[in-house]
Amino acid sequence: MTRKGQVREAFGLAAATYDRHADIQRHVARRLAGMVAGLPLPPRPRVLEIGCGTGFLHEALQPRLAYGEWIFSDLSPDMAARARERFGALPHTRYVVMDGEQPCFGLDVRFDLIVSSLSFQWFERLGESVAALRRMLAPGGWLAFTTMARDSFHEWRQAHRQLGLEAATPAYPAPAELAALWPGASVDEEHITQGYQSGRDFLRQLKGIGAQVPAPGRQPLTPGALARVIRCFEDHGARSTYHVATCRLPAEC
Repeated sequence: MTRKGQVREAFGLAAATYDRHADIQRHVARRLAGMVAGLPLPPRPRVLEIGCGTGFLHEALQPRLAYGEWIFSDLSPDMAARARERFGALPHTRYVVMDGEQPCFGLDVRFDLIVSSLSFQWFERLGESVAALRRMLAPGGWLAFTTMARDSFHEWRQAHRQLGLEAATPAYPAPAELAALWPGASVDEEHITQGYQSGRDFLRQLKGIGAQVPAPGRQPLTPGALARVIRCFEDHGARSTYHVATCRLPAEC
């Protein structure tokens, strides 16, 4: 199975448990919604959401933003189905199963807003794919998204390093690296720390949202090595940092 297939499967299996474990994701979606609501958009923008999940971002934006059409899309059919269950047959909405790196729209389709919360870290060609999505913006449109940044899961990585091991957690770019990828991009950052009852509670939370897929080429630890990492993680407080970059790009002139 390809890594993209692993991601699709992991999030599909987590669709029923996602809302119970996704406090950070809900917070980030609300922060992004506040930023998007302040963008200079047309009165009834046409919106494409990439990686809609169960619908946190739409839920946060719905009271703040009138829109002419909203297209929900997600790599996982199960996640898209959960969003449909949450919002039902809202006027002028569509639900599409789609890889955000391979949009299924014609070359003439343009959006006033393309938006995504914590899904672009799963892209395999982030710079190229975001540039391609930007070309789908209508004149005056905006691309706004959040993604994981370099310090995410610092404590979990540190527990591995102290034991001479390498974490299977994917590597994320620094905010400055993101800003340098696209001319005119604006990037803000936020560090959020979440505590856990135990190391295994931390791992259950990741699995509960479907985020346990390792970096490419990384193999899981042996049970013994994993137990040692968990003890080290707990010895340092059983907490983990989410380093979130919020990016906004205007349509290219």
